[in-house]
Amino acid sequence: MDYRIEQFINGPAGHHAVLDTLMRDAANWAVGIFIGIVAVWFVLGWILGRAEERRGALLALLAAGGALLTNQVLIRIWDRPRPFVAHPSTVHVLVSRGIDSSFPSDHAAASVAIAVAVLLVHRRLGLLVMALAVLVCYARVFVGAHYPGDVLAGAGIGVVVALLLWRPLALVPTR
Repeated sequence: MDYRIEQFINGPAGHHAVLDTLMRDAANWAVGIFIGIVAVWFVLGWILGRAEERRGALLALLAAGGALLTNQVLIRIWDRPRPFVAHPSTVHVLVSRGIDSSFPSDHAAASVAIAVAVLLVHRRLGLLVMALAVLVCYARVFVGAHYPGDVLAGAGIGVVVALLLWRPLALVPTR
């Protein structure tokens, strides 16, 4: 089932230059964009003197780091080949070929963890960042780097880690 959905999403890859560029950029530039979101958020909180903003940015940073750490544990337990390795003749690959496990997706875990952190502090902005995270998840399948289950697992890890850290960080004094 995971492979069939991957084929449905990855099928148009390589056939539409504009769509390929958009998805490749979303898949590749996600890390830098989400790091930039956290950095700008923290700096603005610092400049404006708002401890709750700095705490939100810290939540995003810790949630992304915690999600990536969780992924590293899972990667060592479950070594799943990437779609282009398991099905070399049917997957259209639009990005560099990673050699690590496909499950779970680091990009999905970190981007969704950051998006959840933003959503917990700023609803409207959080929805925009979450939409960007969903685009990243979809793009990782479109470009042939992951199966849908990989990004869903990564996204789930991002959500859980962000929510687990939310309450303890809320108790940190603002001064």
